[in-house]
Amino acid sequence: MKQRFESSSSSSSSSWSMHRRTAWRPATAALASALLLCACIGDGGIHTREAPLDAAALDPGVALRATQADAKWPAGGWWRQWNDPQLDQLVADATAGNPGLQAIGQRIEVARFQAQIAGAAELPQLNASGSFERRRYARYTTPAPPGGTTVWSNSIEADLSYDLDLWGKSRALREGALDNVRAAAADARFAQVELQTAVVRGYVQLSLAYALLDVQSAVQSQQQRTLDIAKRRFRAGVGSGLEVSQAESQLAMSTTRLQQAQQQIALARIGLAGLAGKGPGYGDTLRRPGLALSVPVKLPATLPAELLGHRADVVANRWRVQEADKGIAAAHADFYPDINLVALASLGSAATFGGFLNFVDSNGVGHGVGAAISLPVFDGGRRRGNYGVAVASRDAAVDAYNQSVVNALQGVAAQVVSLRSLEEQQASVESTLASTRKSFELADAGYRSGITEFLNVLAAQNAQLEQQESLAAIQARRLDAWALLMKELGGGFQADELPELPDLPHDLPQGVANAR
Repeated sequence: MKQRFESSSSSSSSSWSMHRRTAWRPATAALASALLLCACIGDGGIHTREAPLDAAALDPGVALRATQADAKWPAGGWWRQWNDPQLDQLVADATAGNPGLQAIGQRIEVARFQAQIAGAAELPQLNASGSFERRRYARYTTPAPPGGTTVWSNSIEADLSYDLDLWGKSRALREGALDNVRAAAADARFAQVELQTAVVRGYVQLSLAYALLDVQSAVQSQQQRTLDIAKRRFRAGVGSGLEVSQAESQLAMSTTRLQQAQQQIALARIGLAGLAGKGPGYGDTLRRPGLALSVPVKLPATLPAELLGHRADVVANRWRVQEADKGIAAAHADFYPDINLVALASLGSAATFGGFLNFVDSNGVGHGVGAAISLPVFDGGRRRGNYGVAVASRDAAVDAYNQSVVNALQGVAAQVVSLRSLEEQQASVESTLASTRKSFELADAGYRSGITEFLNVLAAQNAQLEQQESLAAIQARRLDAWALLMKELGGGFQADELPELPDLPHDLPQGVANAR
């Protein structure tokens, strides 16, 4: 009897094993057929055409090579070298309160939530539902039972699904979304640098307006003295009415220019208040700036090799190239079957006689497990089109990155050339101003003594005024160019200052690792 039992058990086990192998054969055959059918849909030979520029291979030019020294990259708060506490506070207020900058910062939060949405596809999805109904059946219309009774029809269902992501589509989408977060953070940092530079440049314009006000005030005083002399000479009979009229005209024009300088001061204050995110009254409290350019024009010796890591806009474009690479990977994975594991369970009864919980019974339990396979067979070229879009988008991202690299190097070179030229122009104007000042003093003294005509005084005075205005403008342009140079050198940004993100991929591609 025992032998018959063992023989029966062995036969049963062998039969079950054979049944299990037989059960898997259709699934294996289905998967093989799916892969074979997917081979009918390919990428059509579409491939990327653009490659990122190597900044070290770009020729920096004579101006940059002649300026490179063992100088440090700009640090955050580079404008503090001007030792103007009012400017420091103004930049701080703008950084904290500018609405435009705050709006750009919100894009980071949008990108973070988009990354959260993309990452959800890699996790199991569990859904539950239930329905509960209590009904009394009429005795006259429904035979008993259930006529004349009250019944419950209750059910609970739950289903679990998990995408195996065999080809890495979901992972690529998540990593691409994280790259977009990094790009948004770099964009926000670049916007901050641009805002800070705009505040500094606006402050320089306020300083220029005050300098021109000083020039016009001094000229007005000179012209008032000249008018007084012309009137005395006219009353003494040694001068003409024409000289008095010409002197009065010059004084009137000087008054107009003085009013224009005052207008520029008011407008500069209003502009700075707007950059700070404040009302116009904020600008009324701004005092006269105290700025002087005493910082030598030097560049880091590692330019242009390290420039890319100090430019937030270049770093942002580099992350977008990485995001586009992930988009290509996701589009390519779409050519292959999508396999989901599914499981479901239910508990319920269509007509439970009794209380609310009577449907909780082993006889009402149902469950099942399986796999759902979705495979592309013929889609009219949709997947190939999506892949082409991803490839073209990647090439466009590379082109944008390359253009930002060229623009960065071009911007530095332009400001270096401007600063060198403005330095020479300032020396020339200072020399010319000294000559015109001497000429005016001689013409004024000669007119007082009656040996020089009034037209000589006017000519000398106008020449001196022109050089004084030119000197003030050149000094302001030097300050402005230096501020732009600090911005072109990154404004104190460093790629490693971007915040770390949770759930970063551990196998970062080499290009991403270099961007950090």
